[in-house]
Parts: sequence; C-alpha cells; structure tokens
Amino acid sequence: MLGLMLREEFKSRRLEGTAIEFSNRERTGAIQIAASAHLAITYPTFDVLQAIEATGPGTGKPVVLIGERGLGKSHLLAALHHALTSPEETRRWLAEWSERLADPRPASLRLRSGMHVISESLHRQSFKFLWDLLFERHPHGEYVRGMWDSQGARKTDMPGSDLLLELFRKQPTALILDEYQTWFDGLSNSKQIPARAWAFNFVQILTDIAREHPDLLVLVVSVRNGESDAFQQIARMNPQLIDFKGPRKRVDRLRLLLHRLFTNRLQVAAPSIETLITAHVDTHLRIAGIAPADQERVRREFVEAWPFSPTLMTLLEDEVLKATQAQETRDLIKVLAAVYKSRGEVSPLITPADFLLDDTKSGVAALLDSVSNLQYQTLREKAQRNLSAVRDAVTVPKEDVPHLEEIVASLWLRSLALRNAGATRAELQVDLTRGKPLDVNGFGVELQRIIENSFNIHEEGERLVFREEENPQAKLFANARNQRLFEGGEDLKRLAREVRYVIGGSDEAIPLFRVVVLAADWENDPFRGLDERDLPDHWDERIPLLVLPEAPSGDLQATLGKWLRNRLGSRRNAVRFLVPRDGSPNLFYEPPLKFLARAIHLADAWKAQSPEYRKLQQKHERQLRDVLAKRFDRFAIVESWSFQEPERSTFRVESHRVEGSAIPEEVHKLVARDLFVAEDFSELVRQAAKESKSVGGFLRELQEPRPGGARSIAWLGEAAMKEKLLWCCARGEVAVDLRGMELLQADPGEEADATYRRIRGKLGSGRHLDESPMRLPQASPRAEGMVGTNAAPNANPTASPDSPRPVGYVIPSDEQRLIDRAIAPAPTGPATGNSGDLFQGPRPLRPLSSVTATSALNLMGKVESWGIRTGTRVQDVQIRVGVMTGAQLNDLLKKLPDGVTYELTLNKEES
Repeated sequence: MLGLMLREEFKSRRLEGTAIEFSNRERTGAIQIAASAHLAITYPTFDVLQAIEATGPGTGKPVVLIGERGLGKSHLLAALHHALTSPEETRRWLAEWSERLADPRPASLRLRSGMHVISESLHRQSFKFLWDLLFERHPHGEYVRGMWDSQGARKTDMPGSDLLLELFRKQPTALILDEYQTWFDGLSNSKQIPARAWAFNFVQILTDIAREHPDLLVLVVSVRNGESDAFQQIARMNPQLIDFKGPRKRVDRLRLLLHRLFTNRLQVAAPSIETLITAHVDTHLRIAGIAPADQERVRREFVEAWPFSPTLMTLLEDEVLKATQAQETRDLIKVLAAVYKSRGEVSPLITPADFLLDDTKSGVAALLDSVSNLQYQTLREKAQRNLSAVRDAVTVPKEDVPHLEEIVASLWLRSLALRNAGATRAELQVDLTRGKPLDVNGFGVELQRIIENSFNIHEEGERLVFREEENPQAKLFANARNQRLFEGGEDLKRLAREVRYVIGGSDEAIPLFRVVVLAADWENDPFRGLDERDLPDHWDERIPLLVLPEAPSGDLQATLGKWLRNRLGSRRNAVRFLVPRDGSPNLFYEPPLKFLARAIHLADAWKAQSPEYRKLQQKHERQLRDVLAKRFDRFAIVESWSFQEPERSTFRVESHRVEGSAIPEEVHKLVARDLFVAEDFSELVRQAAKESKSVGGFLRELQEPRPGGARSIAWLGEAAMKEKLLWCCARGEVAVDLRGMELLQADPGEEADATYRRIRGKLGSGRHLDESPMRLPQASPRAEGMVGTNAAPNANPTASPDSPRPVGYVIPSDEQRLIDRAIAPAPTGPATGNSGDLFQGPRPLRPLSSVTATSALNLMGKVESWGIRTGTRVQDVQIRVGVMTGAQLNDLLKKLPDGVTYELTLNKEES
C-alpha cells in the first residue's frame, strides 16, 4: 500500500525473532555487524540521544538503562557500542536524522573516541567474575592480572582499585554490561566463595572509578527494575538513568516501531496517506464526537501512525501486551509485522478488525506466541466456535453477515483489554470502515444477527465483550432455533398462552370473559391442543371471547357464519370473536413470534438454573406482549343468524381502539352501549312471560341466535341479563315466581327503583332459575284477602285460595299451609304459641329462606340480617341438609334446644 516496504528480516515465511543478540557464533550479533547496518534500523529516540549524550566526553556519571523486558535496552546498548567504536559512522547517522527531523540536536552531540569498548550480555554466564571479563577482553588485561597474581600473600579476593586504574590508564575503556541484574541476582554466597559479596564490592569500585575518572572508564549497565541490590549499589553514585519514560515516549516509540518495521516509512507522503484513510478518520471523528478544535490534531495522529490505527497501537501497547509477560517493543514488532504481511495490501488502515481468527498469518499466532497466555488462547477458540455457529445459523453467510470475520476479530482483540474490555457498536463500526463508510442500518442488522447467534458475546451496558462463559441469551436463542425441541407443539402452546395473558390476564382478572385462543387451523380444527377447560363443553357462565389467529382471508361474515354452525353446538349468540388487523399473518406461523415464544418457554424451564434466565424470560415476554397487544383491533358479534344458510348470517364488526388487557372491558362496554337493544329485550321478556317460561330456560334461549333471521339480542352475561330482567319486573312489565316462595314484581304505587332494590339479588342461579317461572304481572294475596305490600310473599299470584291457577300448576306445601292459615277463623280464646295476641289476632307471616345451601356460620349471618333477635318468634322452621353421616346427625340432635318438639324425616342409604 503506497509502496511501503517491510524490512528483509520480516519478509520471510517464518518470522525471525526480534530479540537483540550482542554476539553469536555466526557473527551476526548487534555488536558484530557493521555500525551502519545496526544504526540503519535504529531510530534516534529521546532515550537513544540521551544515552549517547551521557557517554560523551566530559560526562562523569555511570549510565543505567532501567526497564522491563522488550523495551529496547539491548538495542540501545548496541547503538552505544557502535557510537564508541565507530564515532565517524555515528556522526553521519546523527547528521542524517537531524536533517530528516529538522532538529539540530542529534547532529550537535559529541562522541568519544579512542576508547576500548567491552560489551557483554551477562545472562550467558560466560564469566564467573567481572574482573575475568576485564582481564580477558582488555588489551592489557593479562599484564594487570599478572600484577595481581604476583602480590602473593598480599593478594586480595578481587582486584583493587589501584590495579584497575593501572589497567584503564594504559587504555581508557567503555564497559557495557547487558542483563546485569539477571547475572547479579543469580549469584550466591558460600563460606568458600562469597561471589555475590565480591561482585557487589567490585561494582562499587567500578562505579567510583567511572565517576571520579570519567576519561578512563565509561560504565553502562542495564537492569529490569530498581529493587535489586544490583541497582542499589550503582544508584548510590547518582547515575544517569534511562528509564524509557520520557516526555516523548509514545511518539518516539511509535516512530521507532515504524522505522524498525519499514525501510521507507518516512518517504511516504502525508497527503497520500490522508487521502487513503479519509473515510476511516471521518467516521472516527463523527462517532467519537471529536471537537472541531481537536480534529486536526487527531488527523495528524492517524497519519503519524499509518499503516496502523492509533486505536490499535494503544490497545496493543497499553492493554493487551501489558496485561501479560510480553516483551513490549520486541513482541509488538513481531505482532505488527505479522498482521501487516497478511493485511497490509488489502486494508488501507490496519485496525483490530484485521486480526482474523481463521487466518494464522494475520498476527493472531504471533500475538498468542508472544503473550503465552492460556486465557487468550481459550478465548480465541471460543470466538472461532462462535464464528462457526453464526455461519451455521444464517442461510447465506456471505450475504447475511458479510463482515462476520472482521467483527468477531475486532471484538475478540478488544476483549483482551485489561480496562474497558470489549467494544461498543460504534467502535466496531469504525474498525470496519475502510475505503468508504459502512451502511449504518445494514451494519446494525448484521451485528445484531451475529450477537444473537454467538454463545460467548455478552452485553455489558453499551459494550459487547467476549467471555469464556457462555452468554445465557445466546444459548437460549440457539436452542430456540432447534425445531426438534418443540416437536410436541410447546412453542405454539406458549404463544397461545401469551396471547391469552395479554388480552385476559389471569382468570381472576376478568371474571366476565373466558378468553379462548383458537388453534392455528382455526377454521377446520379450532380446539386442537387446547386445555380441557377451554373446550366448549367445559365453558362456564363467562362470555367466551374467541381469539382468531388470523383475519379470515375471504368474506368475514360468511366465514364466521359457517364456523358457528360447524364448530360450535351451543351458545352461538354468546361468543365474541376477536379479529386481528387486516394483513396480519397467522400468528402461529409467524417466525418472530414463534421464536420469542420458544425463548420464553425455555427460559421459564431453565430459570431455576440461573437468575439470568428469569431476567431473559421477563425481557422476551415484554417484547412478545408488546407486539400481541397491538395485534387485535376489532371484534365481531352475531347480528342475525341462518342455520340453513350460514353464509347469509350477519355480524357486527366494530373497532374497539384499545390494546391488550383493556380489550375485554371495552368490548363489553361497546356491546352493552351500542349493540344491546333494550326494547327488543323487553318484548322478548314479555313473550316469555306469556308462555310461562322459566328464567333458566329464557336465559339459555338468549345465548342462541334468534331463528328466522331475526335480530339477535346481544348477550351481556348471566348477571347482566338477570339484572335487566329484574328491571323489567320493577317496571311492572313481568313477574317472576321465585320457586313458589315469592313473587318478584312491582306493587301498586311502588317506584321502579324501590322495587328493584327490594327484589335485586333474589333470583339465585343454577337449577333455581329453572324452578322460577316468568309471569305476567298480577295481584298477590294477603291474609286479610286484600292486595298490597303486606301480602304473604309466598302465596301463589291469585286473588284468593280458590282462584284459578295456570294449567299444570302444583300448589307447593308451604303455599298450601299459608292458604289454610289465611282462611281459618281467628281464635277466640287466649293466644297460644306465636299466632298473635288476644286483641290483634294472628300476626302476618314473612317467609324467609337462604337461596343456596351454605355453612352454619353463614346461616347465622343470614338470620341476623333478617332481623331475628333473641325474642323474635319464628314458625315452621325447616333446616334442610343434603348429605350427612350418622355421627353428624347425632351431634346435631344433641345440640337442639330443649322445650321444643321436632319431626325427623330422612332417606337412609341401604348397603
């Protein structure tokens, strides 16, 4: 790209190591090659220039390079070696860089000459004692060794300062020791040879000479940190520290890396680079929200770092490599060289998206080899499996997820960071932007598809991150796509359950309606797979609200008419149809809805394993319910019916304009207000009264469409219809004979409201309705034979005991006793029992009865509500018990009060 050329050592198929060797047998070590060759790959960083200046003439300090592995200490020491051994070549090198950088400082540095340079990497353990190195490598070393040996009995454990000064006076020396701390920390003391103590003292002597006689000795060492005794002894003399932490560290380090990798990086024109990376930089500035005042600076940073993104360099240096035992610059060079060889010709700017996991040449292998981190390797394997999972999940990977490899690569590399692991969607978009901006919408869809099909991508706030542990949602979605897990139709049942919940909530939430979601093939097999309680034979008095999974494709009226005739045997007038919006597909065949239903079903089953699945269940329930709540926008109810020609039946189709759980109540309100015709109902009630139909039979008739195409009466539910019937009674239109015990009708002169309050709640339910015939209004008898509100309510609606009664009418025993009592002469003697008193005669009787069988406690409450107190007299008391055991009967008889006589009649079960 733009003619950029890697150095020769990085072009081979096998990437050579970047560690600096001082010397080797092949004589290719850094201090064995020509000065020009080593300086050609050396960038004059602030640290390099500082070290050259510290070893120049007139300085009087030891020089210590301090820093962990891979910072370039060995490279810098080799550069110092050549600066001292080849000062003329070094001057030319400095002058060239002064011109390139337009900086006069490099060319102004003074260099020593005439020094004998001894450079050694001590980690090789070639010498047991440092004086052995001096005596072997110094041209006068053997002479001074002989002087030390000749001291005889006066010979010290190590050469003294006088001998060393004699050595350095004969030939001024520069002693360059690499890996000094490694060597020193490996020494130990014994009684015979206290090697560590001797080395400590010998270094002290060298340090003193280097400070007091800088013209005779230049001492340069490298250490990893300042915690070792190896450093402390030199630190005592206030050495010149080179710690690779100067003010220009980041800029120098970047330039060093680029110069080390490429032979002509500085020759590539900045305008050409700007043109090449414009799309990427513009996207970065926009998404990162860079202020206009800072945009020019950011553009320069991108040009400076090219062919690598500054984001990538920061990520590798400050996060990925620093998190491990990587050798910083040394390993970073290997990683960058590998990724450039693989992607440099196809990517105008190398970003984290270029570390392709399936390509061993992309820099991933070099990175993993450098860091030697098992977690990185494991995470890479997980990411590779995620790649395969996504490819398997989509139909055409190259079309559905065209950036799959780059997205996973970028996310994997960013997930290795120590801080802020992972990436936002915007950061991934920037990483993938090459020669032109990405389609934002298309990229968002693609990224979401990858997330949903990956097991190890986790969403943490706004960031996506790869983790070793599986992502519960990804696992949930992967299983939701497995058709074999739902061969029993569990997904369809769950979807129906969610529809029912959205519309009806729990059964207790809307006691007036029973919400029934019809099956997918609702026209031919509507109740397939439904719970038994939702089948028509098990419907209770609640109004059936039948939910259609789809809108009828043809004529809605004709379709519903045929459906009612063929699929429902009773209560055809009672049902309401809830119809989805036009154009809505069958909800049981709609993939997104089925998928969410499956996810909810699995999360519900797995929520005991982890609380994450409970959260996912709630999340996907909200998503599905939001869709379903808006799906059903209208309802249909029978208007007229033709059994012979059901396609000619008519239905009222109305829009309710509400959503979700508000639908049933709104439908009922609209039906009661707009579709129920009170006049038609009253006329039907009067007709039923003429025919003496029972209330139960009348209510059952109302739940069926009227024959002959007549306009049907909208069914409002049993309670509402009974209430409207009682209002007809209160208005004097009809009367109801309450099981021969009471006549529910208006009394002469009584207001309808007062009548309704008096008779409301008395109709009862169940078989009691079948025992309560409807009548036309008529007079009620009383004991004195006058019509009025004091008449015995139990009496049959006739003017006198011998008045004619309807054909087939049977006088109940209670009524007969009241009639006999009414026509009997008044007693002439003192009152006995509870029949009255001497002056007033018999008192009127008010029959009272509990409507249904109930507990003793409830009966006591009833008695109290009837106004019966301790002194109240009651007659003809009967307590009816349906079934009881002999023990319960004996217990009851024991508790009957004394002083009262009883009759006992029962039916005994024979074995």
